[in-house]
Amino acid sequence: MKIGLIGYGKMGKEIEQQTSFSGHEITAIYSLERLFLSDKSPDCDVLIEFSIPSAVESHVEHAIAVGKPLVIGTTGWYDTLPIIKKKIGESIGCVYSGNFSPGIHITKKLIAELSKNLSTIGGYDISLMEKHHRHKLDSPSGTAHLLSSSIIENFPSKKHITSNPEEATKDIHALHVSSMRCGDIIGEHTVIADSIIDSITISHSAKNRTGFAQGAILAAEWIMNKKGLHEFSEVFQ
Repeated sequence: MKIGLIGYGKMGKEIEQQTSFSGHEITAIYSLERLFLSDKSPDCDVLIEFSIPSAVESHVEHAIAVGKPLVIGTTGWYDTLPIIKKKIGESIGCVYSGNFSPGIHITKKLIAELSKNLSTIGGYDISLMEKHHRHKLDSPSGTAHLLSSSIIENFPSKKHITSNPEEATKDIHALHVSSMRCGDIIGEHTVIADSIIDSITISHSAKNRTGFAQGAILAAEWIMNKKGLHEFSEVFQ
């Protein structure tokens, strides 16, 4: 499989390294120095995009124009999700996720099960904390949104997320998601469920970017013969 990279930062370089272990090859690289434009079709079978939130929509448009399936690893663009879904339609295949680590998606399932059981028992409050490196642009992280959805879908008293501690104290339906940006932390996400009896914690810490890169390549393999917009969780169904 020939892969084109859109974005050549830390994740782009990690994907390039992991590709050499998977039997695939990088045949095109686009960055700030070499923009991805739709006037020339890239020599690749699929595109993997890790760039910046403001560029996602144009990259989707260009991928549609050249007829290449796309994997979107950028986070922080989800307010435009309905627009992008409509643009893609059935024109190309596209996979997106707040986190391409298979371990995170296992964690997501554990959080869903925990939330479901605790809502049945009652007496628990639940919140989420995430930590990332100081250069990360979006807050809460895409992964925090991903994990929060598992809580909200299975813990009926939580209806929406908030990053405002004051709102969290006043609104019992608000799921408090706190964020920290410091140093070179790759990614840590912790869900805490607390009651007067005990406290339960589920935590995931990324040691490096290898899992994200391997997951993105897995998504690229999966989307090759599909159409429409898909979430990475569908790969595991």
